[in-house]
Amino acid sequence: MNQINMTITKEELEKIIENAFYKFSCNGHIKEPNFITEKELSERIKISKVTLHKYRKEGRIPFSKVGRTIRYDYLKVIDALKYKN
Repeated sequence: MNQINMTITKEELEKIIENAFYKFSCNGHIKEPNFITEKELSERIKISKVTLHKYRKEGRIPFSKVGRTIRYDYLKVIDALKYKN
């Protein structure tokens, strides 16, 4: 078996992981939980991206972050908003 050693920066590794996660989640491989983008969430629950950012910063809604990519588990967000309002 041939072995290849490569050196990459932290930023390059984060970008590779971010892209892989995005492709994986967009291709429908993640059925449950239902990870969606900020744009999709704001459209579904009819609030602005600014409000989502505020809720995220306050800890009112759960989210996942890979590199710079933020995804929301739709069902967990709905549950969090039901119990905190």
